[in-house]
Parts: sequence; structure tokens; C-alpha cells
Amino acid sequence: MKKALSLAVLFAGISLATFAQEEKGTRRPITKDRKPRMEKKIQRTPEEIAKLKMEHLDKYLKFTDAQRSEVYAIQLEQAIQAVAHREEMKNLHDKKREDIKDSREKMSEILTTEQKELLKKSYAQRHKGNFKRTKRDFRKRGMIEKKMTDAENVES
Repeated sequence: MKKALSLAVLFAGISLATFAQEEKGTRRPITKDRKPRMEKKIQRTPEEIAKLKMEHLDKYLKFTDAQRSEVYAIQLEQAIQAVAHREEMKNLHDKKREDIKDSREKMSEILTTEQKELLKKSYAQRHKGNFKRTKRDFRKRGMIEKKMTDAENVES
């Protein structure tokens, strides 16, 4: 009886350890062929957005006809502002990308070939996902030097 109990406990321990090891690798890998979220979303006009929001609120609040028209006007104004804000943010993002590209070109004119290779490896490591930053990293002094030494260690 004791043997059967100890075998059951041993078997349970082994299966639990196996299950714990399997859990580590369950994260879904990020692939480049996944569509961006904006492509998946249905592109609606501000009028359609305002109508949908108004109808959604109407289900719960039971608007009168006068209230419906006023709520629609408010929702339409909000939707138009959201579209304008989204467009502004897109333009700022594009400008930021151009600025980064320009600064990288300027850096490549200044750096030696060895320095360019180290910087290129640093960029590749960051895009690979192995380079994780915390909020404190921006406050610490000497982070650039630390990043460069980490890139050199990866090279070795």
C-alpha cells in the first residue's frame, strides 16, 4: 500500500514538473507577416461612427427624438476630432521616422567602419527583441556605453 502511494506521489511530481516546463514555451512568436491592427479595423466615416455610438447609447438611455439629434451632433463632432487627431499623429510619426533616418545617415558619416558595425549589431539586437528597456534605463548615466559593451559581448 505504501509503495503504491509513493509511486502515485512520484508520478504526480514528475507530471507536474513536466507541465511546468511546457508552460515556459507557450508564448506565441511574433511574426512579420501579421497584419497591422489598423488594416484589420473597418474604416468608417465620422458620420457612421457617430451613428453607431448614438444607437449604442440609445439602447440604454432611451433618448427622445430631440436628444437623439443633439447626441448625434456631439458624437459627430467627437468623431471628426478623433479622425483629425489620428491624422496629426500619423504625420508626426512619419516626421519622426524621417528625423531618425536623417540622424542615422549623419552618424554613419562620422563613425568608422568598426563603430558602424557595432551600432548596426546594436540596432539588430534591439529589433530582435532581446533588448529590453525599463523606465529607469533612461535615467541612468552611461547607458550608451553599457549598450555598446553588451553589443561587444554578444559579438565574442
